[in-house]
Amino acid sequence: MKNEIFKGLDFTWGEVDQAVRENKLLSFDLELSRACNLRCIYCYAESGEKLPNEMSFREIKDVIEQCIDLGAQRMVIIGGGETLLYKRFFELADFIHSKNLPFVAFTNGVLITKKIAQKLRENNINLAIKLNSFNEDTQNFLAGSIKSAGRRIKEAIEHLLSVDYASKNGPQLACETIICKYNLHEIETLYRWCRKNNILPYMEILTVQGNAKRHNLEISVSKSFDLFKKLQKIDKQEFGFEWPLTPPIVGQNCKRMFYSAYIVANGNVQPCPGIDINCGNIREKKIAEIIKGSSIFQNVRNIRDMIKGQCKICKHSQICYGCRGTALHHTGDYLNSDPTCWYNQK
Repeated sequence: MKNEIFKGLDFTWGEVDQAVRENKLLSFDLELSRACNLRCIYCYAESGEKLPNEMSFREIKDVIEQCIDLGAQRMVIIGGGETLLYKRFFELADFIHSKNLPFVAFTNGVLITKKIAQKLRENNINLAIKLNSFNEDTQNFLAGSIKSAGRRIKEAIEHLLSVDYASKNGPQLACETIICKYNLHEIETLYRWCRKNNILPYMEILTVQGNAKRHNLEISVSKSFDLFKKLQKIDKQEFGFEWPLTPPIVGQNCKRMFYSAYIVANGNVQPCPGIDINCGNIREKKIAEIIKGSSIFQNVRNIRDMIKGQCKICKHSQICYGCRGTALHHTGDYLNSDPTCWYNQK
């Protein structure tokens, strides 16, 4: 059985190839604000305070409509900061629903009370909630030494499960986990727990950018390879899921280079969170113009031809290109081979 991902977030290679040829979108990631109530020590966006000149509600709606016009079939409200701090979040959710655009919202969960959980359920909002550890002290530490974070995240998950999340008829629920040296010993337990509770385990290798540059969080390539092999075995033997053994997300191939765009809260557009190079701003150009006119977007959309080194000749090159953000932040070139991939080790 093929591994599960967010409903509607996987696309056929035929759809992907067409999106590349026509400079279309299939999905996109949208930040609402960089304001956040946590200070996670691995945060790629260094979130905390709002950025100067963040997009207005009107601009956010306009860029969503632009993306729909470009063919987008799915949207990720990545937050940037904490999604539920955005005061007009539920109004925005109504707008997105009115466009018949499926979406998933990422949240750290700290603000989810039983009442908020019920409201999220009533609005049929698919969620990905932060869960880096069952140990509250570890979770607090990774959240930036916010003492109540671990407890409140646990409570949020309990609230969501109590209102029918992750059930057959409820919205989809995922737990987002950043794999690092402080939670490596827990990952197998977290993974099994997610599977047993019908929660999508969204686990990814740390990208050393943003706050992570100031902390020693990485695990070795050999340890990440061993972990992925163990999780692959768990999925196949215990849950009937099969997936290729490639980084950076457990059980999932990242295809976003071919068909996605990442819109920062201030309107800047980049290919993904990891390739944090501004390719244009929605206040100056339409997103269609940015994608078509940016050499960076065109390079990553033709990554099979443009990629360098071992990734180009890897046996998995038709389904995987490693992590472009990791390549950028480790080597300075987003087209280089992913130095943290086990297939690139000599």
